[in-house]
Amino acid sequence: MLIDPKPFTRLLIAGMLAETFPEYSVLGVASSEELLDKINRLQPNKPNFVIIYIRNTSFSNASVQHSLDLINQDMPGVPMIFLSDHIDPIELNEAFVHGVRGFIPTTIACDVAVAALKLIDAGGTYVPADALCPRTDKTDSERKSDLTPRELSVLRLIREGNPNKVIASHLEMQESTVKVHVRNILKKLHATNRTHAVSVARRVLAEPAE
Repeated sequence: MLIDPKPFTRLLIAGMLAETFPEYSVLGVASSEELLDKINRLQPNKPNFVIIYIRNTSFSNASVQHSLDLINQDMPGVPMIFLSDHIDPIELNEAFVHGVRGFIPTTIACDVAVAALKLIDAGGTYVPADALCPRTDKTDSERKSDLTPRELSVLRLIREGNPNKVIASHLEMQESTVKVHVRNILKKLHATNRTHAVSVARRVLAEPAE
């Protein structure tokens, strides 16, 4: 099963899948709703796996989350694979926590993508090598300049050990907004979690010696 809203790429990818897995029937659809509708009407059995081409869309995007929720609810246990035009190590970790079994960037060679699909179909998990070795060669000043003034304010409060609720109150914003800022901060600092972000923040926010 393939979810891709673009007819042209959907046809091309479906053709590659049909060639890679001649023993399977391949069904390409534009949305998760269409996928579930066709499965209910045409195929009583669960698919072997579902590929979702999210392009440059973030994992936290509402449409991506909606697709994951629908598939997890209606087809629990079916392996899901993201086909994406970019790699974000932080979001990659979140995706695998939510049941995604493979993350295939469109920047890799076709034969590597085919090998990844076969690995996942055999019960394995595929993570691109670039995601295991994220680029971390920015200086502390460059990392600081990547942050917006609001994100810097949130980071200073994170460094002091404040939870999101306290940060929201202190900065007069919604707690949900704080969560968005925290997620963006983790991405920009290449921090794997909040504790890691605090460690990086001690260097990034350090005042220059006089």
